Amino acid sequence: MFEFFLEAAKEQNKIVNLHTRGAEKEVLVLLKKYEIQRAIIHWYSGPLDILDKLVDTGAYFTIGVEVLDSEHITTIAQVLPAERLLTETDNPGGQMWLRGILGMPSLIKEVIQILAEVKNTTEQVIIQTIETNFARLIQGDPWLSEINAKFFKKMDSNT
Repeated sequence: MFEFFLEAAKEQNKIVNLHTRGAEKEVLVLLKKYEIQRAIIHWYSGPLDILDKLVDTGAYFTIGVEVLDSEHITTIAQVLPAERLLTETDNPGGQMWLRGILGMPSLIKEVIQILAEVKNTTEQVIIQTIETNFARLIQGDPWLSEINAKFFKKMDSNT
């Protein structure tokens, strides 16, 4: 079933959002096999050597609330090239699983703060990096033309 979706994504030039946990090597092989050009790896927590190979495919990686509690995720954030970085809060359940509290979208501020520390930069640079990466990911996507128009209009007004 997974390969069916990857084939469809390739044919339609769609973005794929992937969970890789426990199947990092298999996902890597399939991304290469199907020549997926626009992949987002959600909440990557796998081995660093596979991370490097996934980066080489052009995939983007979301760093979320687990960076607040996990040394391994902090290490991933450190070694992840800035041009492959996206952020997320996952869902309210992510914090419930990690800390026993209901997660809220405002947690993204803490994620950005930690990323700025880990990357030895400012929060504003992290925000700009994420916006630039997101823009690169969706630019020219015919499936997202309405979002593109709104997003790039906002980006133009910020410069």
